Amino acid sequence: MEEGGLPSCVREPKRMERTDLTRIDDFTWEIPQSFQDAMRVPVRILASEDLIDEILDRKAIDQAIRTAMLSGLVGHLVVMPDVYSGQGAPVGIVAVSKWPVGTIAPGAIGHDINAGVRLLGSDISVDEADGNFDGLADALKAHIPSGVDAEGPMSLTKSEVDHVAQSGAQWALRKDMAQQDDLVRAEEGGRLNEANPKKVSEAARSLGAQQLGTLGGGEHFIEIHAVEEVFNRAAAVTMGLKEGTLVAQVHCGSRGYGRQICADYMERFQEAAPSYDITPPDPNLVSVPLDSSEAEDYMGAMRAAANYAYANRQVLAHRVREVFDDLLGGAGQRLRTVYDVAHNLGQVEMHQVDGKHMRCYVHRKGAARAFGPGTPGISLPYRALGQPVLVPGSMGEASWVMLATRDAMQKSFGSACHGAGRTMSRHEANHQAEPVALDEQLENKGVAVRSGEGGGPASGVRVKENIDGVVETVAGARLASKVARLEPLAVMHG
Repeated sequence: MEEGGLPSCVREPKRMERTDLTRIDDFTWEIPQSFQDAMRVPVRILASEDLIDEILDRKAIDQAIRTAMLSGLVGHLVVMPDVYSGQGAPVGIVAVSKWPVGTIAPGAIGHDINAGVRLLGSDISVDEADGNFDGLADALKAHIPSGVDAEGPMSLTKSEVDHVAQSGAQWALRKDMAQQDDLVRAEEGGRLNEANPKKVSEAARSLGAQQLGTLGGGEHFIEIHAVEEVFNRAAAVTMGLKEGTLVAQVHCGSRGYGRQICADYMERFQEAAPSYDITPPDPNLVSVPLDSSEAEDYMGAMRAAANYAYANRQVLAHRVREVFDDLLGGAGQRLRTVYDVAHNLGQVEMHQVDGKHMRCYVHRKGAARAFGPGTPGISLPYRALGQPVLVPGSMGEASWVMLATRDAMQKSFGSACHGAGRTMSRHEANHQAEPVALDEQLENKGVAVRSGEGGGPASGVRVKENIDGVVETVAGARLASKVARLEPLAVMHG
């Protein structure tokens, strides 16, 4: 392992100016490793000319520089065009550590382990819904518990939680809440190997027992969209997407189960780091060696949380099908999984780094895996096309479906963006302006909106977002190509 200690004088990054950047190509900008002595790797920002100045103004860039100070990193730190500030590492980064001599940092994966997106396509035309999107929104709210403290109807024993954490979406298949095709069209088949529920705390297991099949709060949502425009018809056919048809999108993660796991191990890592001579660049970026017992335990627990999230999205997809059955005359079985993708996860992968093929530990926080055509690990229906990349817009905004390219393997370690992008976190925004009724804004746009139980109407500050600009950057940087644009019709949020 590299020496991990950092002098206290380097923990606060210097102010980044555009003149400090090296422009690599039209969509790639680099903060050189020499910008700050403690940086282990350069930082590469993926952004168009229109986006770069806006991104440099964000607190997230300072956080990215600090993240680049983690011991054992190789290659370069990737900053996605949808980056914004987070806890420790920003949301929208990829950090690669050499296996097994590097380090692992829970803060570079995130608290909501395996927050992700499930997209369901259909052959149901918009006309078949007969304009009943208020009814669909009402039914989603009535049928799916949501909100930060939401509890599900299927209260599990702690032993059953362990089964979910071991089996992922396969658990839902055994419970008749999934189809085999749901698993075939999910990242990793909806289950990570080597999950270890024995390394999960009692507090996390207690939360997991009550929250399976719930949406959660914050920015998590279930949306009904129309396929507005198709850009790649051959890919759209494989995905089951056609202009003028309905799709459903589920955006959620591992709920309190995963958050507690992250909190537990960040505390444990804080205690262990001094024994490995590691001083974190930020308390929320504490790390330990990949070959340590603490890292092994965290990876086992993190995979358990990932499997819980896969199962949770599968159960929610089942509930959406039930809603379509009730309101649209048995149409639920016409909803077929397009893909399920994680965007807060750590995985062991093979990558080319500085001309060498090596095993790496890839931290993705607010970034989706995007393996190019032919890459092992892609679900079989998409092996020849490339891995689907699902890009949800901010709640009630347009979303995109894309396909990963071969270039992504070299440029971003097989990764792409995870969402719309914004100028700041919602927490920051809500402290800088008067809140407004977001539900009312969306209703005025013709989107049927319902808030989660006990949450009331959503309010906050609608921060500047640029979903189309982010997608154009990802396409221009050749990380992924456009397949379809989706327009929202109904949304149920936490």
